[in-house]
Amino acid sequence: MKSQILADFVADFTPSLEPKVEKEPFLKKGTSSGIWTLFTDGASNVRGSGLGIVLRPSTGGVIRQSIKTTRLTNNEAEYEAVIADLELAKGIGAVVIEAKCDSLLVVNQVNGSFVVREDRMQRYLDEIQITLHCFKEWTLVHIPQEENSEADALANLGSSVEEDDILPGSVVQLSKSVIKEGHAEINSTSLTWDWRNKYINYLEIGKLPADPKESRALQTKATQFSLDESRTFYRRTFDGPLALCLGPGDTYYVLQEIHEGTYENYSGADSLVRKIIRASYYWDSMEKDTKEFVCKCDKC
Repeated sequence: MKSQILADFVADFTPSLEPKVEKEPFLKKGTSSGIWTLFTDGASNVRGSGLGIVLRPSTGGVIRQSIKTTRLTNNEAEYEAVIADLELAKGIGAVVIEAKCDSLLVVNQVNGSFVVREDRMQRYLDEIQITLHCFKEWTLVHIPQEENSEADALANLGSSVEEDDILPGSVVQLSKSVIKEGHAEINSTSLTWDWRNKYINYLEIGKLPADPKESRALQTKATQFSLDESRTFYRRTFDGPLALCLGPGDTYYVLQEIHEGTYENYSGADSLVRKIIRASYYWDSMEKDTKEFVCKCDKC
């Protein structure tokens, strides 16, 4: 009886619901390729607030990030997570996206099925609408919480970790809300801790650290790198082609594939580094990561 009453209520007082439903399958009409899938979740508890974002590019692979934020309500955290994932997808170059969220309130407010009554929620909604205009096609759908477990785990990690315990590469910290003072702090480079960010910022806009010593060191090292028109980041090698610079989400797969995957050489750490470079890959902590990887290999 309760379910039927709720269904009747929605049918009677939401005359625009049917057109919204009709628009949902539009991504499936001639755009089966090139769709980027986004999963988002927000968490808020006594220890703090956190965001979890999972981005699956159309070309394959997964980008995961846990974010710790200032104190937020549950609904605010859900909105912040959606905005963070959208900004990350936009910064990487996504054109067609399918975002999935387990917050019924956020999904229906963005799609126009629910009315926004609070000023702060309206500001979040405005921020999302501005970001969505950057995409050629988009859709935001509601999914059950059990289908969003990965983003949920990342959000809980961000909300629970203490500020003093945050390690670069595991959790990103955002010091203020995305709508504070009307300015968006979230951008594609701040969402993931990535050794490449400082070099990309310098090559694109000439941004340098405030410390003169760090600034000189960055300028010297930046001569070894290049950035093409598609924002793909490379490192020049002395005796080979340009090496593709990898971020934190890609290094483990390359290590595993070269060490014990298709190559199956089970070489030592120094040999593994040379093989990775010959395969045209590079990242700044290669030597450290390869030593740790080899030490954990049972066969080695």
